[in-house]
Amino acid sequence: MKKYAVHLTSPVSHSFRCQKAANALDIDVHKKSEHHLEVEADLDTPFNVGVIVGASGSGKTTLAKQMFGEECFEERLDLSKPVIEQFDEQYSYDECAEMLSGIGLTSVPCWIRPAATLSNGQRARAEAALAMSVDGLVAIDEWTSVVDRTVAKAMSHCVQKFARKADKQIVLASCHYDILEWVQPDWLIDCNKQPYTDLRGAKKKEASSLDSTSGKSTEADGRSLASITI
Repeated sequence: MKKYAVHLTSPVSHSFRCQKAANALDIDVHKKSEHHLEVEADLDTPFNVGVIVGASGSGKTTLAKQMFGEECFEERLDLSKPVIEQFDEQYSYDECAEMLSGIGLTSVPCWIRPAATLSNGQRARAEAALAMSVDGLVAIDEWTSVVDRTVAKAMSHCVQKFARKADKQIVLASCHYDILEWVQPDWLIDCNKQPYTDLRGAKKKEASSLDSTSGKSTEADGRSLASITI
């Protein structure tokens, strides 16, 4: 186990409006402008999926950079090129199409247009697909923050399934707790509560949801996106 500590501070303006707002609160705004995070975590034991979760401003990104290096959230999407052209040559067209469809980017026109023309949600899905294809550990910030929860579910199931199949290490930073059910991480850090939980070896729940009306179980993989309009 190794200890990681993050201390975030933000200056408080002394302008008239800021002071007026601060005086309206019955709290010490200077203390509210500081956040300390201290976690002991085991990152040496092999894993496929790790999750750092917490509210905005809780130190997720800073903690991940301390754990995995400043460049861990490197942007991979070239906005000037079509996303289908940005995968490494080792991947066949069918493999590229499978990753894009599985992650929720099912619109073929979106694959062949310059990435700059994509919406924020489409870019997030393209970025995730590219991240799955690169070598080494990959960290993805703001996981599923700009997509609806149906797509978030499929994306999360797809990325964890790929990571385990390819024996890849992927770390997701997110403010959404609902992804935990779908990602089924090997370890979890909750920046709100500040604990580290090792889930390796624990019994994995099946990534499925029960349809309350029909009683049927529907697997949350890329195939469930066929009816989604992207």
